[in-house]
Amino acid sequence: MGCGKSSVGKLLASLLSCSFTDLDTYIEKREGRTIPEIFATDGEALFRQIERQALYEAVSAGHPDFPGGEHLLVLSLGGGTLTTPECAELVKNRTFCIYLRASADTLVHNLENDFERRPMLGPSGADTGKLRARIGQLMEQREKTYKDTARYIMDIDGRTFNDVASEIAAVLGNMAPQQKDAGRQRKTVMDPLRKKEVALTPEEAVRQWCIRELLHGRMKVPMHMMMSETGFRLGSKQFRADILVYDRKAEPLAVVECKRPETNLDRDVLEQAVRYNMVLSVKYIIITNGTSTIIFRKGPDGYRPEQSAPEYEEMLK
Repeated sequence: MGCGKSSVGKLLASLLSCSFTDLDTYIEKREGRTIPEIFATDGEALFRQIERQALYEAVSAGHPDFPGGEHLLVLSLGGGTLTTPECAELVKNRTFCIYLRASADTLVHNLENDFERRPMLGPSGADTGKLRARIGQLMEQREKTYKDTARYIMDIDGRTFNDVASEIAAVLGNMAPQQKDAGRQRKTVMDPLRKKEVALTPEEAVRQWCIRELLHGRMKVPMHMMMSETGFRLGSKQFRADILVYDRKAEPLAVVECKRPETNLDRDVLEQAVRYNMVLSVKYIIITNGTSTIIFRKGPDGYRPEQSAPEYEEMLK
């Protein structure tokens, strides 16, 4: 608990164009009670039974509350779900389990103001020393099971949720061609701009994050004002821009370059985007690797970095 499973899960589901479910939220909706209320009324033992049944429903294709057939679902588990042996076996055998591993310092920081709705912490959350001790106790009890169940372990200290989600998407994309069971891993992702399934490469994972989270989500760019993989000529050569953003007159407003997560956003990358702009003559240049993003605005003296991501209406002014 406290490592950001739900936040990362929602971002990952967006990158993969699939459904997201938080198991605790599903249980609360199913039972008509909050998790603390279930613990207080029925105790942990009965809650684990309810949790086991809910987990089975989540991973069983064809259940009415979840997509049927060969589907991809990003599922955020409760911190104690795997303490039930049947749950650990179900997760190990029927899912691709990713363990988001965090240090005690990170968990204390994330939980010290968010402990009241977590019955496994109890009143210890109100005291930092007791909270740290309780986290240490739970990790000692659970970490072996986490490691045994996980197919991939990711250390998340000091990393953003976007960074973690992008890396997971890239890992799944790299592993998909080797997967014999197509139902477990998806090799493609639906691009909302091209309106078709495309290969989920690391670059594509960054592009889909950029489209959904940065441009459409944070910057409020309408989907119909963007295009992916737009071709154009520069001299005698043909190039493609990862994403183009258009104004209401259908003129290019911004060019977006999406790089692999490990690519440094250095001068060479910027110069590539500037060369593109010799043809496109856009107001904004956006460069991102999913972790870092630089936005340049054209002015009288050339391009200058923006301090924050502007919204679409502001870009039009």
